[in-house]
Amino acid sequence: MNSDFLKNFHYTPDGATTLADALCGFIKDEIAYGRLKAGDTIPTIKELSEACGLTFRVARGVVEQLAREGYVRSRPRVGTVVMQRDVTALRGRVLFALPDVDACSYHVTTIADALRHRLGASGYAFSTVVFSLDKHIGLTFLKHELTRTPDVVVVMYSTPAVRRCLRTAGVRSVFVYGDKPEIDGERWIRFSAEEAIGNFAAHCVRAGVKRVMQVRFEGNDTPDACSALAESGIASRWMIVPRLDGLGRYEGIERSAYNLFMDMQRSKFPDVILFWDDFVAQGVLTAFLRRGIRMPEDVKIVTLSNRGLGPVYSEPLTRFECDAAESGEKISSYALSLLAKGRVPPPPVISPHYVFGRTFPY
Repeated sequence: MNSDFLKNFHYTPDGATTLADALCGFIKDEIAYGRLKAGDTIPTIKELSEACGLTFRVARGVVEQLAREGYVRSRPRVGTVVMQRDVTALRGRVLFALPDVDACSYHVTTIADALRHRLGASGYAFSTVVFSLDKHIGLTFLKHELTRTPDVVVVMYSTPAVRRCLRTAGVRSVFVYGDKPEIDGERWIRFSAEEAIGNFAAHCVRAGVKRVMQVRFEGNDTPDACSALAESGIASRWMIVPRLDGLGRYEGIERSAYNLFMDMQRSKFPDVILFWDDFVAQGVLTAFLRRGIRMPEDVKIVTLSNRGLGPVYSEPLTRFECDAAESGEKISSYALSLLAKGRVPPPPVISPHYVFGRTFPY
């Protein structure tokens, strides 16, 4: 009877995954990775119950679920046997870690979908896990997933605590966006709007723009066009949109931006407003429509948005356009280079494209 594999099973209560689900997933992984082969037997229900701290009924449910999904079959006088499956043994496992506040972000989920598709097609298992700044949740989920020893961890918007956790676990990691890691040798895929900002500054020069306002919401780390604009002789200043308590993250940003610009005097409007967030832009566009302010006649508008999405407006917006699917392909290619043998190329840089629309026409 093959019971040695249970010594590699670890479970950390996280409030989301039950012990039974964790054990079931672990056995599936052992079969998928080829560590449990067709014809091997797994421990009896009683042995699983005693070894993993499950009741007999729950342990039996785990075995029954594996049988329903075709992973095992009970054979008289033999035991519970691993079945032959028409799947290729997995080459490894990649973990995608992201902050819980971005779990519903279109940009992040599109990158995750690209990773899942590309890595899956290359024979790698792919799973996601969230980490949190909430002290009651923190890195609990991440630490649990790291006990399963992924081959590579791709991290969106990492924090120093996340980086320390990964260094302690000793896993290969690549950090996407966020602050540059502090330790030499840590791999970082950065977001750079430098080329798009240069195109924006050149556009402002051609249009005779004198004043630009950049707008972001409180606590959001964004690019800065001030230097490029100053080199072109264009004055710029920042407007910070405060967060509103008691509302959801995105609704609070949009509502706060709406309130701020509903009260702003027209004399304080610059020639161009550059929004570094599409929810901020949506709130301001709504305020301008309510006030009868026209774009681009009264003020020109540029925003950061995802390809195919962005603020709802009757005309196409001039924008710094992020292609999340394209970014996902770049990140996938780099993750595969970490998984392959041989020299690893430098991390790619993710950049938005400057796209002309009617809110600041060419």
